[in-house]
Amino acid sequence: MIFFLAVPWFSMLLVAFQHAVLGALFFHSFAVEVSLVLVVFAGLRMRALQGAMLALILGLMMDCISGSGSGSYALVYAIVLLMAYLVSTHVYVENAPFLIFLTLVCGLVEGLSLLALNRMLYGTNVFYDLARFFLPQLALVSALSPFLFKVFHRMGWLHDGYVRSFERP
Repeated sequence: MIFFLAVPWFSMLLVAFQHAVLGALFFHSFAVEVSLVLVVFAGLRMRALQGAMLALILGLMMDCISGSGSGSYALVYAIVLLMAYLVSTHVYVENAPFLIFLTLVCGLVEGLSLLALNRMLYGTNVFYDLARFFLPQLALVSALSPFLFKVFHRMGWLHDGYVRSFERP
């Protein structure tokens, strides 16, 4: 029950932290999307309803902060959650290299989907920024993902003590 009460507040704090503090830390040259890693974590470790709620709220918070009124982050985070959820049913996902690879693939899907949605909805073409901003950002987030997974796992309320993966006791 505490999960459903805490998720909106935690999501708001996380998105504000990633945009304000981490943005200032990297001089707003590129963003460190901790929310993407949390959505991948939710797909791998949480129940379907909890993960879907977390992905939807995080996506809506990202839409509000980024100024996108289209709901594109909510849609893309739902797709990323579904990808991670389907992968977790078939693969043992506890080792760091696989977490880095999965976060990299999910980040590529997220970024390319957002770029395509912006192109379709607004007619803007920002594909030229792909190599200069998006790929270094994605490499940093992917490298940090095993550490962030351990931090999220330590937050017991985040998954109510229920871990869906095949952990050893």
